[in-house]
Amino acid sequence: MKRPPRTTDATTTEGDAALDATFEALADADCRAILSAAATPKTTSELADDCDIALSTAYRKVELLSETPLLAEGVRFDPDGDHAAEYVRDAGDAAIELGDDGVTLTVDDGGADPLAAALDAPGVSAD
Repeated sequence: MKRPPRTTDATTTEGDAALDATFEALADADCRAILSAAATPKTTSELADDCDIALSTAYRKVELLSETPLLAEGVRFDPDGDHAAEYVRDAGDAAIELGDDGVTLTVDDGGADPLAAALDAPGVSAD
């Protein structure tokens, strides 16, 4: 599922599929390694190399992380037209609250401006 980076905090609550997916991803060592490596936008292949995991595993873990508010998918534009999907960590901080209504997870985007980051990429202009 392609999801652009958030521009505001995300909150998931009990009964929300993203809450279960987020906890499942955070419990997985490969997912945590991918989140660490995805501080800057990277393709799945680059994430697999950086995390020393099989490419097929990286694809599965990126798919799981894409169902959460933790990782965002974008596009790496190539002047030759060979555009590729790239992923970046979409969370600066997270808080879990246990209340009468169940579990609430709030993910802070860290104040990142995805448009400014995209325009700072090499070879990309506002024109």
